[in-house]
Amino acid sequence: MIRKSLLLFCLFVACQCVYAQRTHSLELKFYGGSTIPHRSGMGSLLHTTAGGELNYYFSTRSDDFYDVKYRYPQHGFGLNYNYLGSPDVLGSAISAYSFMDIDMFSNEHFRLGTRINAGLAYLTQRYDRIENPENIAVSTPICFYFSFGFDFAFKLPDGFELKLMPMFMHYSNGAVRKPNLGLNQAVLSLAVSKDIAQREYTKERRNYVEGLSPHEAWAFGTCVSSDEYSVGYNGRGGGFICSTVAAGYSYQYGKIGKVGASLDMFYNENLKYYFDERNNVLVQQYEKFGDVVRLGFCVGHQLVYRWFELVSYVGMYVYNKVKKNDWVYTRIGGRYYVTNFMFVNLSLKAMGFKAHFIECGLGFSCRKWKKD
Repeated sequence: MIRKSLLLFCLFVACQCVYAQRTHSLELKFYGGSTIPHRSGMGSLLHTTAGGELNYYFSTRSDDFYDVKYRYPQHGFGLNYNYLGSPDVLGSAISAYSFMDIDMFSNEHFRLGTRINAGLAYLTQRYDRIENPENIAVSTPICFYFSFGFDFAFKLPDGFELKLMPMFMHYSNGAVRKPNLGLNQAVLSLAVSKDIAQREYTKERRNYVEGLSPHEAWAFGTCVSSDEYSVGYNGRGGGFICSTVAAGYSYQYGKIGKVGASLDMFYNENLKYYFDERNNVLVQQYEKFGDVVRLGFCVGHQLVYRWFELVSYVGMYVYNKVKKNDWVYTRIGGRYYVTNFMFVNLSLKAMGFKAHFIECGLGFSCRKWKKD
């Protein structure tokens, strides 16, 4: 009996000493493709593009729920240089971003994954009414950068992988200033990666949902500026205050998902004005707050990965005096929970493919602790 107990104790101690393995890798990628004239008037922006990326990423193999559920995803950071095909009109873009690569299928020799990049880009050329009127895609040097693609990876000896990646890339300033039709590209890339280190990983990773009730009440507020409306392709200079105040409820049906609903109030200073083209002046047509404020109700889903949530909501206005023809809106973006009860919200409020403004702000969550 004593011998058996001693053996069980030794096995328990051994299990506590089995650590997760974290693999660190470097990736070099080259790509070529073409811009996509997705709106009328953008035909002259059709150009052949080329660029490259240098990426660092890591993957942790452990028995943690999220590691197993998402098939040991790769997290990383990278730099991207993108020649946009026209040095005088579109110039080039330099981007810094983070990314996540999730396995869809893998075996001993092959892996199929899906990759999402998100970050900021600096564009060397932008719209100017006199010097660069052809570039109606972007009007600010700093833009949001987003890309989505699939990687067909062939596993080679000594930790190498050869990857073929079709990707879609997008640059936009979220209507902070007009014109902002956005710049889209379709590219095909070839990459090679190499595992550079493998280490034991002992850091305890606690997920914020542990010990909390599945019922969550939340609220967030934002305050940004935008230049939502323009005269032709010419913006009005930006600086018009936009804000969202939202309160909602979410139910967490599992560790990776929530469903929810919210009541939203939107204030958009752009809606107070219209541009008098005859006199070339901005005219205020509304003065009362109640004339331009809009109220809405929306429902949606939140995909959970540890402390991050991918938010996708769709709603309809229940009060909208200023633009009665608009009745549907969407909210797509992310939330990162800084603590159990506070999160950072970054989402795009839009109607269809037309960006209204970026919802950037803080939110608060109220959840009870589960009873033991």
